[in-house]
Amino acid sequence: MSFTTLLQAALSGLLLGGIYALVAMSLALIFGVMRVLNFAHGDLLMTGMYGVVVLSSTFAINPYVAVSLVAPILALLGFLVYAILIRRVMGAGPLMQAQVTLGLSFAIQSTALLVFGADLLNVRTSLDGSAFRFAGVVVGKPELIGFLISVVVSGVLTWLILRTEFGRRLRAVAQDPTMATLCGIPVRSVQMIVFVTCTALLAVPAGCLMAFSQLTPTAGIQYSLLSLMVVVLGGLGDLRGAFVGGLLIGVVEAVTSAVFNNPAAPGVIYLVFGLALLVRPRGLFGRGSEA
Repeated sequence: MSFTTLLQAALSGLLLGGIYALVAMSLALIFGVMRVLNFAHGDLLMTGMYGVVVLSSTFAINPYVAVSLVAPILALLGFLVYAILIRRVMGAGPLMQAQVTLGLSFAIQSTALLVFGADLLNVRTSLDGSAFRFAGVVVGKPELIGFLISVVVSGVLTWLILRTEFGRRLRAVAQDPTMATLCGIPVRSVQMIVFVTCTALLAVPAGCLMAFSQLTPTAGIQYSLLSLMVVVLGGLGDLRGAFVGGLLIGVVEAVTSAVFNNPAAPGVIYLVFGLALLVRPRGLFGRGSEA
């Protein structure tokens, strides 16, 4: 394999990893504040992707513009999921949380299959096939735009958490909910806002992904596994670790697929994941909850 091919794979994986990172950061934030690991996170992302497809095919709306319309829908869905399901399993054991969120995952997949069928769906844009080329390496414009948008949104999210009054309350709830309650912070309201906001935030990667990828009702499983893997790799509840973990998983996924070029290639990701946990059980930076 040539160096150019390897560089192409690594760069493509880095761009995709930036989008993975945003998905994982929203999941990491939910876990950090609520101590709930949502196994339906990827399916909620898939719901947003179907929303982008419907808006694009029905009203010819650009997927990046569709984000602003899909976000309120996902926020409403996030509120309903929180009120009906998540609120009831907060504080319960991991097995109960897994059963409830996996049940939600299957329900979303079945609904998507019933409504949209099993066909591959995509979105056509004016950027299809357009790319930058240099030194034999091709960088697709949709992938680059998705990466840049995801990095900017990740930066804004980090700033809100570290530099705003609500961010300070959020961090207090994440560190010690009991003490936060004694200090007058409405813990339940903060947790609800975090879950709804993080669900709405999935509209951003949904629009970015649909600009260059395809969609089926089983895509949610893939994104759930990837986001869970990234969150655990980065350290449960560690946003910086989730961001770096997303980039790492994206690069490893692309490079192993290019090097091995067979169906067993994705298995390398799980091998790297397992080795990383053996060395850093609390995540890449040692700041998360132990997996």
